[in-house]
Amino acid sequence: MGNQTTINVDDFGAPSRAAIPTIENRTIPAESATETLLKTIAVDGRVTLPIDVEAVIKALGLQMESLPLTPTTDGLLVKPSPNEPFKAVVNNASHEHRRRFTYAHEIGHFVHKYQDYPEDEKTGLVERRDELSSKGIDPEEIWANRFAAALLMPASIVRHCWGEGRTRDELADMFNVSRRAMDLRIATLGLE
Repeated sequence: MGNQTTINVDDFGAPSRAAIPTIENRTIPAESATETLLKTIAVDGRVTLPIDVEAVIKALGLQMESLPLTPTTDGLLVKPSPNEPFKAVVNNASHEHRRRFTYAHEIGHFVHKYQDYPEDEKTGLVERRDELSSKGIDPEEIWANRFAAALLMPASIVRHCWGEGRTRDELADMFNVSRRAMDLRIATLGLE
């Protein structure tokens, strides 16, 4: 993993945990949702790169685990029992970059769909990140993928660093993502 970098997130606005998007506001864009979430983990208006996915998971009251899963399953979000929090599980055979993206993807499902579900309806709920997730077919999977990219590679920070003349490899290292993920993010943000 590359060196840690601290970036000011003041341009995101004032932190507000209450503003984290919930099931009542499912149309909120993934970019806005991640900016709001990043404000909740910022310290003195600053966030450290690479984004600490574990801190985000803890801030949301979730648990995380890395387990052996089937080769076609990258991860899942599950609510094992009424007395347990949601758990984001990733395939321990996956590369570190894939595990980080999958954790961020599962956080996206939680923020977008389950955060404000009535407790009695949550138990047993499962979301899976598998080979269909990256096909761009299911709107929920598309949203979770966009959320994951935006969480791990915040738009304003990528734009700032790109404007400073950082290379794609430097950015991938700085954000602890794959070069392919960074290439896609740069293209999505229209920076090419």
